[in-house]
Amino acid sequence: MHAHGKTPLATLVGLPAVVGVLAALAATLFTSLVHGAEQLFWTWLPNVLGLDGVPWWWVLLLLLLGALGVGGASRLPGHGGHHPLDGFAFDITAHELPSTLLAAASSLVFGVVLGPEAPLLAIGTSVGFAVHRRLGTDLSRVLVMAAAAAALGVVLGNPVVTMLLVLEAMFLSARPRPEQPLYQVVPILAALGAGYVVRIGIDSWPGIHVPELSMGDIGTYPVLHVVDLFAGVVVAAVAAGLVVAATRGGGAMRRLAARGPFVALLAGGLTIGVLAVLVRAGTGAEVSTVLFSGQESLSTVTASTAAGTLLVVVVAKSVAYSVSLGTGFHGGTIFPSVFIGATVGAAAALLVPGTALAPLAACGIAAAAAAAAGMPVTALVLALLLCVSAGPAVTVPAILGSLMGTLLKGFFDARRPAAVLDSGVQTSSEPT
Repeated sequence: MHAHGKTPLATLVGLPAVVGVLAALAATLFTSLVHGAEQLFWTWLPNVLGLDGVPWWWVLLLLLLGALGVGGASRLPGHGGHHPLDGFAFDITAHELPSTLLAAASSLVFGVVLGPEAPLLAIGTSVGFAVHRRLGTDLSRVLVMAAAAAALGVVLGNPVVTMLLVLEAMFLSARPRPEQPLYQVVPILAALGAGYVVRIGIDSWPGIHVPELSMGDIGTYPVLHVVDLFAGVVVAAVAAGLVVAATRGGGAMRRLAARGPFVALLAGGLTIGVLAVLVRAGTGAEVSTVLFSGQESLSTVTASTAAGTLLVVVVAKSVAYSVSLGTGFHGGTIFPSVFIGATVGAAAALLVPGTALAPLAACGIAAAAAAAAGMPVTALVLALLLCVSAGPAVTVPAILGSLMGTLLKGFFDARRPAAVLDSGVQTSSEPT
């Protein structure tokens, strides 16, 4: 991106702020509709039909409906958007947006183990591209990233974490140029700030709230203990190992699914449903603990006192995550990894005497998120966002987890052919 003399403040800050508000509103609408649809299919309809809770056949039926929705979206322009194993994408335009949102909604609403990051990025980038096309300048191109950041900030719940994620994605995709802090960082930050107003409100307007990541009560942790560091090494290795195994398994399934995409979707939906039903039968845990992104179940696992149940849940969740990634469903990869890391940490805190929940959860989250996205700084800050309320001492275990997750992912990625690496960042460019 090239500097063109004096850049008007309206271009550098004002326009990104407007775009940020539009993207945040659209993202909030999407997440609200998804949440409402989840309530409709998983709570309201079973009650209206007089079902005893959510019977096993209802779980399987809904996941099959999700597979049908994704299969239908794949036949529309855009083919349902990018595959979740292809990493973050910042190139979805309004032309591809309907199929992208249909595929993502079909996955998220009906319980597939993927997160909402991908469709929110798609919403943001389509808004950014719409404005960019009207302006047609090099400087307006950054609006795509700015709008994507504002939309993603709706669910991440913190502009700083979102900013770091976008910046780290940009850094990994291309060598930064000297002018980028001014002409890319400032507009993105302006869009994030304006978009965040949609979430928190201003003056007497309370804002529009959506479900966000929350760990619940994880206690206090003001002082670092050596036992937590030793246990953290194991937690990080297990959490990152589960995520790496899930993504590698998903990559293998993806190649098989290419031979019969629709059959793979149906088989994947049934497999995920069966896993959830079996875990409920064996442990009493709700099917929602295995299904969905895990965004709304974090406080459930951190409050659990049954280590055995947590271990069963995290293994089943990891398998369901892998199946979701590999059989053609659409969504993001970060939120399920956060759940996996938190659950491993919670189980370890129950199993290892003298350890605390907060540092092990922070370590597990950072390790799992780093292994999923390959972004150590984002993983670290995300773990701190969720756990630092317990005390500043969680920072060291979180750094430990971020380092181990990144190194473990790098180790296994280095042993794979470049053509099958399961992560990447697709940056915004004007589609042809």
